Amino acid sequence: MILSNALLNGQTVDITINNGLIESVTPHSPCAADIDAHGLAVFPGLCNMHSHAPMVLFRGLGDDQPLDRWLNDYIWPAEQGLTDERIHEGTLQACREMLASGTTAFNDMYFHLPAMARAVEETGIRAMLGLNVFGDGDELADVENGKWCMESTGQIRYSIAPHSIYTVSKKGLLRSAEACQRLGLPMHIHMNETRKEVDDCLREHGCRPWEYLDRLGILDMLGSNIIAAHCLHLSEHEINLIGEHGITCVHCPNSNLKLGSGYRFPLLELLEAGAKVALGTDGAASSNNLDMVEAMKTAALLQKGWREDPTAVPAEQILRIATLGHTVAPGQPACLFLAPVRSVGDLVYATHGDQVAMTLVGGKVVYRNH
Repeated sequence: MILSNALLNGQTVDITINNGLIESVTPHSPCAADIDAHGLAVFPGLCNMHSHAPMVLFRGLGDDQPLDRWLNDYIWPAEQGLTDERIHEGTLQACREMLASGTTAFNDMYFHLPAMARAVEETGIRAMLGLNVFGDGDELADVENGKWCMESTGQIRYSIAPHSIYTVSKKGLLRSAEACQRLGLPMHIHMNETRKEVDDCLREHGCRPWEYLDRLGILDMLGSNIIAAHCLHLSEHEINLIGEHGITCVHCPNSNLKLGSGYRFPLLELLEAGAKVALGTDGAASSNNLDMVEAMKTAALLQKGWREDPTAVPAEQILRIATLGHTVAPGQPACLFLAPVRSVGDLVYATHGDQVAMTLVGGKVVYRNH
């Protein structure tokens, strides 16, 4: 495939795609193109690194509530009625919403994973689907007895996803970590989302949440194979622990703001300590949309605001974070989106996801012109 006449870093280029990868990026010249991208800028696909895709079914449920009440009184009761069919339907809606706003891959935690996988395959997006674990980890029985049948492919990978330290017991956390280690899977978990979570951990365990995981041996066991959502309320010691192990922390600014969880995500401090930082929307029940373009703007503005520094986290940096460092260059995956903007600054500060004109995943056009 040849994508012609696209704007990239202020230059008009032609992009040749072969076997799902970018083969070449050359200055534009008249050619027989499969796609004429005149008037559109091209960007690497966005990676939504923390979501609960089927929760589009609960969009608007429990608005304007704190996290513990939102979960206990609204979300968890509603989830009791979910079926494979509804999970598939919700995931299908979420995948379409993400593709339509430039997201080409997402990292999820939920349940009924086969139903979710069907929706991912049908829409063409890429995903890492996490098996949600609660309590003592009885959800891991099939993993532990060798009956785990979810095989990773080029399109779908899997993780083990203990919900949090306050919903999963010591036994459940250790079972999750051991399963990850045995199968070579990442662990995906909520960490340090609220002050209450930190205070409860201090009262129950005599240490902060990341210190608790370290005390259990999970950080040494899994190291950089941990993906942690939120990570708002961190001590300097916790930041250093995260950095020493090269862990990925996912900032979900819109969800955190709406639930009143906080806003001072220590992005620069985490990077300086050696951690990786990514961006996510969280589920549409808390963020109300899955628009990663909006999440980029919110994240960048928050950093400038609480630091009182307009130079903090410029548009180019937040785009790198939101795309996991992918670029539009030879050898990179042909996971791209195009939008009618002139620059990265326009994309981050002046655009919403509904202005995305086209999305490609693995060199295949999966969304075009609404």
